[in-house]
Amino acid sequence: MVDKIRILYYLEDRAQEDFITSLVKRVAVDEQIAEKDLKHNIRSARGGQNIRVFINDFKEFIKDRMTGTESNIIIVSVDGNCEGHTDRINKLKRHIKENHPFKEKVVYAVPDPHIERWYLMDQKAFKVGVGIDKAPELPQYKCDKNYYKDILHRTLKESGINSLLGGAEYAERIVNNMEDLYSLGKQDEGFKEFVDRLKTTFRTIKRVRGLSV
Repeated sequence: MVDKIRILYYLEDRAQEDFITSLVKRVAVDEQIAEKDLKHNIRSARGGQNIRVFINDFKEFIKDRMTGTESNIIIVSVDGNCEGHTDRINKLKRHIKENHPFKEKVVYAVPDPHIERWYLMDQKAFKVGVGIDKAPELPQYKCDKNYYKDILHRTLKESGINSLLGGAEYAERIVNNMEDLYSLGKQDEGFKEFVDRLKTTFRTIKRVRGLSV
């Protein structure tokens, strides 16, 4: 692939940055796109768990229409915080008008309730990625502030791992050890929607460039 696929990220925090970028690379490889053919441009919001602050920052981000003109894909990620991925996406979408140059480029990633659930969802990948013998048992879904984050941090601590980034430094290894993204999508609708949309976007880009899909 001669021209790199340029990906602009607008993310909530470091935990999202490491996991989402790793997942994007993984999906690209699954779609026969080499990592060397991707170019990543990462921006971070200051919203944290305050969706109103994140949305205000997002509105400022999209005001600069030139920001994404050279990008092929714009990935926007914010935790669902128990509101659900659909509600979060709709709140963001309403700020992008039909004629906005971002409109057809945006792919939303909304881990609900928090990104740490995606870190822990594939327990085998988590064990291998972190290098521990046992992963914590998880309910299918639990809405509780910091529930998954606390489990992640406690598991690392109990395993004798001093993580300076709260587990984010293991994101790439965890993602690379995920064997079946389709099965994980059955566990988490937001995960499925992000992966499916990203796959479709990659395939569209390849088709436009005259590459086999």
